[in-house]
Amino acid sequence: MQEWLKITLFLCLFGTLREIRPSEPFVTEFLLGEWRNITDQQLSREVYPVGTYSYFSLLVVVFLVTDFLRFKPVIILSGLSGIAVYAVLLWTTSIEWLQVSQFLYGLYMATEVAYLTYIYAKVPSAKYPLVSSYTRVAALVGRFLSGISSQLLTHFGIMDYRDLNYITFAAQILATFWALWLPAVPYGIYFHRRSVVSELQLDTQSPGKQANVDKKTMVFQRPLHRDALDAGSLIARHARAAYGRPRVVTWSLLYAAALALFVQVQTYMQVLWVEIMRETGSQLAFNGFVEAGLTLLGAGAALGAGAALGAACVRPAPLPAPAAAVQALAVFAATYAQNIYVSYVGYIVMGTLFHYTITLASAKIASELSDESCFGLIFGINTLAGTGMQALLTFILLQQLELSISAMYFTISGLYLILAACWLTGCMINYFRQKHTAL
Repeated sequence: MQEWLKITLFLCLFGTLREIRPSEPFVTEFLLGEWRNITDQQLSREVYPVGTYSYFSLLVVVFLVTDFLRFKPVIILSGLSGIAVYAVLLWTTSIEWLQVSQFLYGLYMATEVAYLTYIYAKVPSAKYPLVSSYTRVAALVGRFLSGISSQLLTHFGIMDYRDLNYITFAAQILATFWALWLPAVPYGIYFHRRSVVSELQLDTQSPGKQANVDKKTMVFQRPLHRDALDAGSLIARHARAAYGRPRVVTWSLLYAAALALFVQVQTYMQVLWVEIMRETGSQLAFNGFVEAGLTLLGAGAALGAGAALGAACVRPAPLPAPAAAVQALAVFAATYAQNIYVSYVGYIVMGTLFHYTITLASAKIASELSDESCFGLIFGINTLAGTGMQALLTFILLQQLELSISAMYFTISGLYLILAACWLTGCMINYFRQKHTAL
């Protein structure tokens, strides 16, 4: 087996194990259940926001140190933080410990960046598109298995909502153990970089010392102080070069906005479902099937975005505008109808279109960049920007304005409409500008 494929399979198994979290489709039902004594408002305003702020603040640190620590230690930390999260959920009951679990969950999600970028430091650049798809499929497999298993286990009374955490806890232990066997990364993308000197350079500098030299290249390690200066300079240069292009800025703003709105909807959707079921007297929750369905449709939407980019007859630039408009309607219907099944469908539509939009934006950004490491940097900055926007939404809507969950979703529906209007306006301005230039 080729080395790059072996490394990819190792990482994919970690990704699948990490995403086997059958407790997540019913985490709100568990936290509001008999095992704890907290209210909906406490969960929405005192518990979940801790995870949002933790994720945002820790992502800044993790993004900077992942490359410096050469990925593997951060991947192991991701597994350890997952173990800690579900240990706290299983064996504590107070709201203070619940807030601790949310802080740890923020660390757990922030360290996912190491999983997503590790492969770029270990395989040849020619294999990047292939291994990227493999690692994402591995994560989707874990999420799909989580949704199906959680629904079946709870529907047939084999496990309750608390028991699902034992499976998640065990999966995190296995993922951490497996991470220990991942090959180490000798060189980072920005830190601990290789200095590659061509044979021609060596011939010029020391013509009498070439007998034992590799015929292609020699690799040297930079001194630490010099490495840090070079890394900072290279990061700044890559960022300036990327964001100096208007199209990168435009699609990056879309990426960040779409991510912020989706995560905000996803974080509190189960709270909305609990309220709807309580008011309508519904007894059966199908959260697991909904998450599994969204996983499959989201993967299909990502493939559809790729097809749209490849079709010569389709101009992908205007497409995010109608997608955001439909998302606005979906979120509004999911909230206004006060019917659990309508809410399920609205959530699936919104999430499916998110995967379509985010894939389209990522591909358009990548097409504007020439350096693979630069894409990793821009991906991280855009994710950080989206997380910051979502933290701001949480702070304003839930903690300052103290909106109810329904009012928050009506507001988000309006924000989706604003996003659609802004994107459509920008496309029209660009169209008329190009037409005027052509004349």
